[in-house]
Amino acid sequence: MLKVGVIGLGNIAQKAYLPVYSKLQDQFEWHLMTRNGAKLAQIQKRYGFQHGTTNQDDLISAGVDAVFIHTPTPTHYQIIKKFLSHKIHVFVDKPISEDLDEVKELYQLAEQNQVFLTAGFNRRFVPMVQQLTDHKLLHSIRATKTRENETQETNFAIFDLMIHVIDLVQFLMGSNGVELLNGRIVEKNGNLVSAEVQLGHGQLSGMAQVDMMANANTEVLQTTGQNGIMEVEDLNQLTIQKRGQKLVQKTPDWQENLETRGFKPLIELFLKAIVNGEENPVSPASSILSHELCVRLINETKVIK
Repeated sequence: MLKVGVIGLGNIAQKAYLPVYSKLQDQFEWHLMTRNGAKLAQIQKRYGFQHGTTNQDDLISAGVDAVFIHTPTPTHYQIIKKFLSHKIHVFVDKPISEDLDEVKELYQLAEQNQVFLTAGFNRRFVPMVQQLTDHKLLHSIRATKTRENETQETNFAIFDLMIHVIDLVQFLMGSNGVELLNGRIVEKNGNLVSAEVQLGHGQLSGMAQVDMMANANTEVLQTTGQNGIMEVEDLNQLTIQKRGQKLVQKTPDWQENLETRGFKPLIELFLKAIVNGEENPVSPASSILSHELCVRLINETKVIK
């Protein structure tokens, strides 16, 4: 049975990942790690996980084949490098790092050691989004994410929120050959107000946008093309307009929320790829591109204060 480590049991792990891991205990041997012993004991009791530790090195000693990393971004580089160096597959929450050189270095190390480094870009695997993935039929793509008066430092917000819509747009555009055409950042007192980036790929155009002061928490993906106008709202409703008709599809009542939001499919694909020797579900080149576009948005585009 494949041994899988989990490093970090904070908010994102508890909301988006542990419920999925808990249902895979009959297929994989899970080893949890957090420095907080009380939290570890609580989660083990809640979900029935048998193995837990407060020391990362214990996971290596236990012989884990893969690890899921759910720690703060500044800690990612050192942790990822340690496990890749021991030829252990790594799944990590986005972003891998805010330093593009570190991102490239880690992917190179993964390639050298013939293991996966997989970034947690869950929106690619949202069932509703999967219906829009044939970029050859598309003409334009726009992804917009808004927040209700949320205060975040500009760089943090771009790598925490903006990276989601950037990744989604460039992924739907086909990744290879996508170019940054222009971008714009609006900030106040060092905090992000809004940001947008325009991408191009041949005749295909893309736009990714974030608004932190929109007085609404929404996420909308819209495409135009040969299949008409298709819009995914909040990851759980798809509207298709074509030839004078309008069709609305909603997520089935029986579908789990973590499947609707793409977490469950991505987790399962990562583990399946390891077991069966399949391709990385989030290709290194496409992941590097999303990180690069965020860095370029920060460093090369106009900032309005």
